[in-house]
Amino acid sequence: MRPTPRRPNADLSPITLRIADACRITGIGRSKFYELIKAGEIEVIKVGAITLVPMTSIDTLLQRGRATWAEDARFQLADVMHPFLANAILTASIASTPEGVRSDLASLDGSARRKAEDGVVERMILALYKSAQGKSVAC
Repeated sequence: MRPTPRRPNADLSPITLRIADACRITGIGRSKFYELIKAGEIEVIKVGAITLVPMTSIDTLLQRGRATWAEDARFQLADVMHPFLANAILTASIASTPEGVRSDLASLDGSARRKAEDGVVERMILALYKSAQGKSVAC
């Protein structure tokens, strides 16, 4: 039996992985992994027909880990409420909303608009909660 020669850089960690290896290492399924790529959560490098995932991208995903998953899991009030009711509540609250927030509500930038909407809804929920604290609620 011939001894296998030791490569000089054998102890170096890989800087990229193929999709199958990245899925195996992270424990994320192939479908979910492609969803994360499409959403921009994981960076990929195309080399011809080969798709490579940089280890730095995987490390970044894992570092964000819990915070990112918690934000994704948090439901938005407008997602569970009838659209007309959500719109009526937002419209009614505009009068007490500062001008800067009102301009964000009309913004074409989706993230600024969503953040402003969430802020308005959050303030309304807090106001409702504070007013209901002194009252007993019958179930």
